[in-house]
Amino acid sequence: MTRSRLATEQRLIDAVGRLLLEQGYPAVGINAIAREAGCDKVLIYRYFGGLDELLLAFAATTELWWNIDEIITESAADCADVALADYLNTLLDRYVAALEARPLALEIMAWEMSAQNSLTDALARTRSERGMALVRRIREYYAQPNIDIGGILGVFGAAINYLVIRTRKRSQQYKTEEWWRLQQTIAGLLRAHA
Repeated sequence: MTRSRLATEQRLIDAVGRLLLEQGYPAVGINAIAREAGCDKVLIYRYFGGLDELLLAFAATTELWWNIDEIITESAADCADVALADYLNTLLDRYVAALEARPLALEIMAWEMSAQNSLTDALARTRSERGMALVRRIREYYAQPNIDIGGILGVFGAAINYLVIRTRKRSQQYKTEEWWRLQQTIAGLLRAHA
């Protein structure tokens, strides 16, 4: 591929991200993307095959989601003297910070709650794969087969997702009150069950 084509492909992918963040999923169409990228819409078909394929390329090449090393920064040896409940609580705090640092991801997660499409499906798969990889790493660190780490993180992760999406445009004071309550609940339940 030529540099010009690669640059145009990247402009198109970047245009998808800008439109999603600024105007939401309903604004993402062939004409709007081409206009935002400053190129002819025929290039979307030529380079990607169509809108769905461009959205899948956006999902595959965009770092919307956290990665495992961002959430788990310790080695197994570092965790040897840390109780599982305390460690999971730390990881959930890092997860909140990782989500809040990604406003585009939050907007997509909000749209996903009301409409499914090829983009939200692809991004949900990416989130799910990273979640499963995270659980595998924690299980390597903590060999406790009677504790459903995936289930615990799934339930609390869903609560966190909901609250982050719901408060994404609210004042910091409001968020602080909501988060304090959720964090206290999570910490108490983790101590009781993990």
